[in-house]
Amino acid sequence: MLEEIIACFFSLFSALASDAPRLSRELNDINTSPSEQRTRYTWEDKIHKEYVSFEEDNPPSQIEYVLLGHELRNKPIYIQSLLRSLKANFTITLAVLPLAFIGMALIYFDLRTVDLCSKWEAKNYTVSFDVRRIKLIGEGFQSVILYLVVPFLLLVLFGWTEFMRHYSSTILVGLLAGIFNTLFLSFLLLYGIDDTSSIVTYNVPGNLLFPVASLWEYAIVVRNIRQNHQTVSYSGGHIFTVLAVPVLSTLAMAVFYKYAVVNWFISLDNVLYKFILAVLTPTLALVPTTICRHMALWRTSEIIEPERSFALVYFIRAMFITLYRIMQADFENIWLFVGLSLLSGVSSLLKTATVGIRENAWARVIRFLNKTCCTRLHHLPGNTPHHRRLKADTEIQNILFENNSLILSQSYIVLYTITKFQLSDWPVLKPSLTRIAIGLVIEFVFNFLSTFIRIQWYNIPTARVWSKNWKRHVFANAIILAVLVYYFTQPLLAVFQDRFHDFGTGNYTIRNCTLPYESWR
Repeated sequence: MLEEIIACFFSLFSALASDAPRLSRELNDINTSPSEQRTRYTWEDKIHKEYVSFEEDNPPSQIEYVLLGHELRNKPIYIQSLLRSLKANFTITLAVLPLAFIGMALIYFDLRTVDLCSKWEAKNYTVSFDVRRIKLIGEGFQSVILYLVVPFLLLVLFGWTEFMRHYSSTILVGLLAGIFNTLFLSFLLLYGIDDTSSIVTYNVPGNLLFPVASLWEYAIVVRNIRQNHQTVSYSGGHIFTVLAVPVLSTLAMAVFYKYAVVNWFISLDNVLYKFILAVLTPTLALVPTTICRHMALWRTSEIIEPERSFALVYFIRAMFITLYRIMQADFENIWLFVGLSLLSGVSSLLKTATVGIRENAWARVIRFLNKTCCTRLHHLPGNTPHHRRLKADTEIQNILFENNSLILSQSYIVLYTITKFQLSDWPVLKPSLTRIAIGLVIEFVFNFLSTFIRIQWYNIPTARVWSKNWKRHVFANAIILAVLVYYFTQPLLAVFQDRFHDFGTGNYTIRNCTLPYESWR
């Protein structure tokens, strides 16, 4: 419901800022000649419905794809939708396994390089130059991954052929920024400069360099679009905003979460307050998600293929989902863990099941506002081909992120414990495996039901899109997975590090960092 409220205010703001009432820019182009309209895309991939009907045999034009919705003539039988939902969710869950293994490998590499001997340093013990050099290697690799995220997102957004033809120079910008940040860290190492404050000072240049490099990369994209596709009616500012706002807004929220929300969660002693904060964490993503989703639906049809527009939206919720799962993993009480899993699944299912009710309710509210005060407020259609396709793509990514974050949150605890302390592996691994099994079963059941509802009643093509474009979705998910591991490892670890602070009990013995590196696990 909060998402609809935000969308309502955003629609009102858009209407007040324009010269004439409209649903989107595409409405103004309906009366233009075909030669004046955008013809760059062949629109080969027009999967926008789960069940093929007459309209898909005669696919809609570009304008119709954005604006028009079609009703399903003959509703399919329930067993058919159940089987499609079961197959889609089973194969998506299988795809999570290699992604989870990649994530665990990245976490282990990060713990053995960037976070090497962190507990040793926390006890005010000194570390050797060799240890700091190993940490620098990890930080250099981390910089390259982080600064290449924008080129990789552009690759998902435009496709391999077009990216290599017009936008491959953004890779060079990302590499240069990553190398510059690594050289800066090397300078600090050579001169013995270190900072142990909560907000590390030497991270500030890197945090500032990332948005600068991103703006430069998006400027390259805008310039190439204006030069190579002169039929585009969008202004340079319009294109730049559509491309840059999702990444930069996510970066701003990431910094806020990293330095504010995580510290707030750690400072809470009451378990109930921690539970409430964990529940409220995903809601902070509603504003940027709604704005970027609105732009992806109504402001991008001339520059981005509909089947790729999810790349403007899907990564925003990933950070909040992962932090939610880490907070969930911090509760040692298994019933609180199960409660948060059930709460997440039930809320997602209710959101899916009440789409039609909320759509009708908001249509009535907007009609009432039109008669009273807000005459320029419009109800944007929610059953267009583009809307259904974007919904399918984003839901696939949400399922991947939910399952990945569930596994990785437990992986953080296990790998952190066995790499920092001298403990037996199985007592640490067993409870995490139990939680992963319980969490995956709960997620599978609710995702299965939600996908069934989308397929049966709203004709969202989740199964068909996954069947055809699973490689694209796995690649897109892997990009954000790597970024989450390397940008958020330290704050995510801080969520549950407090449980290891009492070293006097003898339960936890820190690994000796004065030993040769080869002898460490």
